[in-house]
Amino acid sequence: MAGHLVAAGHAVVACDADPLRAASLGAATAETPAAAARQADVAVLSLPAPAVVEEVVLGENGLAEGLAPGAVAIDMSTSPPALARRLASALGARGVDFLDAPVSGGPTGAEAATLSIMVGGEPAAFERVRPLLETMGALVAHVGGHGAGQALKLANNLVAGCTMAAVAEACALVEREGIDPVQAFDVFTKSTSDSSVLRRRFPIPGVRPEHPASRGYEPMFRLDLLAKDLALALELAEGHGVAAPLAEAAARAYGAALAAGHGGRDYSAVYLTVSPKR
Repeated sequence: MAGHLVAAGHAVVACDADPLRAASLGAATAETPAAAARQADVAVLSLPAPAVVEEVVLGENGLAEGLAPGAVAIDMSTSPPALARRLASALGARGVDFLDAPVSGGPTGAEAATLSIMVGGEPAAFERVRPLLETMGALVAHVGGHGAGQALKLANNLVAGCTMAAVAEACALVEREGIDPVQAFDVFTKSTSDSSVLRRRFPIPGVRPEHPASRGYEPMFRLDLLAKDLALALELAEGHGVAAPLAEAAARAYGAALAAGHGGRDYSAVYLTVSPKR
């Protein structure tokens, strides 16, 4: 994502826990978020967990210490809507606009700049940074106030997680019945069970060479991150009094996969615990 900004001619200052990773962009680098922010009109962050997001923004040497009034901070991580609203309030008190802008599309979408980016926050701030976001994504949508982007992303990943768990169970039936999985995939993709999740990560190895299952479940999106997102979605559902038994069942399936050591694999590896080798 940062590489697309560099390629588009933007003056990028990179900061990462791994300095070599930051340097690999061929852009300027900074040792701390605060140092990077002192040179920035816009700060973009993409991080693996809500606690890390909060630390990078509000912690010692965080973005809040470096951003000047009038700057915009964009969080493209997946976090709770409540955190987005808290960060918006804290930065707003410093005259800094905040947008929550989580993405869908995974590493392949990031590399191809075809991400779907769902944005929450003030419309004026969104319009200011829309050209930057369009450098990274094919769909850039302002979906509401602070936290709305995060809420929509969690709802999206609830669907994706439940769908993958259902596909895994269906594939277990296919396997037990001795049906050719290649034929099953062809039928599924031409029937009512078709979905983007099924087409991109059919969980039986050898059906499509580009699918994670055929590459040792090499992650397009890690199972432990999907499990984290499902947990956040369930917290959001509980907070609104929404019953989510399907998401709860899916979360248990991913929990079993985590316990089996599959957290670093693609989330289609949930199939390995739904249909273990006999």
